[in-house]
Amino acid sequence: MSACKVQDLPAPDHNPQMRYTDLQNAEIKYNQLFVLDIDGDGSTDFFFSTLLVGDPILQRDRLQFIAHSKIGTNLLNNDNDQSPVLNNGDKISLIQTGYEWFELSAIVLAEKITGITEPVHWAGLWKNATHRYLPVQLKKNGKYYHGWIEISFDTISEKLVLHKSAISIEATKEIKAGV
Repeated sequence: MSACKVQDLPAPDHNPQMRYTDLQNAEIKYNQLFVLDIDGDGSTDFFFSTLLVGDPILQRDRLQFIAHSKIGTNLLNNDNDQSPVLNNGDKISLIQTGYEWFELSAIVLAEKITGITEPVHWAGLWKNATHRYLPVQLKKNGKYYHGWIEISFDTISEKLVLHKSAISIEATKEIKAGV
């Protein structure tokens, strides 16, 4: 008779059930808006826009590309009001070290800075993003659902490109970006 050894094994490494949306490489250029219903319930959850800001004191203009959350939707913010640029497989959960989930948030992903006394240049964490993931969160009936939006940025053509999005259909579950 052989003996069996029982041991606790880690759970399989996979995402909970997700709802995926192909955003068909939607482009956001100056003075354009893109709205996203990430969970398919007929209401806007997130939107992307541009804003041209003139700064007469520093004598420069800033063309900003912005991600917005609404009531019941959240973006991750750090102390500098930036959101992390995630790679495929990075984890998204209720707790994100160095960041907090904020409702009614506006994150400048990247901005083109044109000054009188300085060369034109780009700033922002997302300025070099190619198929990277913006973590997002929905709050419904007091429960949180995690998701992501796949983004690329093209500084030459001055546009933000939205590839795909996904949202967990299971509350409070940790997910992986891009999976």
